[in-house]
Amino acid sequence: MSAPFVVAVIATYRRAPELARMLRSLETVTVPMAVLIVDNADDPATAALVAAVTHYPVERLVPGSNLGCGGGLAYGERVALERYGDRFTHLWVMDDDLEFGPGILETLLGAMGETQAALACPLITWPDGTLGWYPGVGPRRWWRLYRKARTLEAYRARAGTKPMRIAWATGVCLLVTRAALECCGLHRDDFWIRGEDLEWSLRITARFTGVLVPAACVTHLAKPARESAEAAEAEWRKQGAMLQNIAY
Repeated sequence: MSAPFVVAVIATYRRAPELARMLRSLETVTVPMAVLIVDNADDPATAALVAAVTHYPVERLVPGSNLGCGGGLAYGERVALERYGDRFTHLWVMDDDLEFGPGILETLLGAMGETQAALACPLITWPDGTLGWYPGVGPRRWWRLYRKARTLEAYRARAGTKPMRIAWATGVCLLVTRAALECCGLHRDDFWIRGEDLEWSLRITARFTGVLVPAACVTHLAKPARESAEAAEAEWRKQGAMLQNIAY
């Protein structure tokens, strides 16, 4: 394989403070990289934030309407293929409310090379260090261990840091080869929100190897302790969409 060139795609909707934190944490990445921000809201705050980034190439894409998560990611993936073609080797899909430590991308790429995997995800933790967003690890005993370990340190102490094969993963942070993207297709744009990540990762691992990389870890922003009635209703609708998509 040629030297890695990674294109990160993030779909966002009026979350400039969260996005700012994530983009700052990407400044530690040493692998050649470009970032595509799909701004589903055409948000002025997001536009100003993206314009201020100087550490790596970043572009804001405005689809003209709110395509949701699945549609927004598919939009960004189409642009990545058109813009970078054979130049880019890996697609990096992530949420807009993450924080990365040094070496995250380098560790994921190393594990993919070691295992010949086409998809890799790190461990996901909340700010207090507890594990969250479990991937589909196997065999069953490793799944039970992941659920019971609770913290990053406890999991690594019991399971080590060697890559582990998975059948599916959430879309919080996924690294995928361009070859797998071209073979298995983009995110489904009719999965407006929730479930689009499970369907896409299952599609890839049906043909290629996917791995959890315990040596890599990202922090996911915690939800506010108190939410407004509007936020609670929005979350309820998102959960309903997830059940509908997964059932479908």
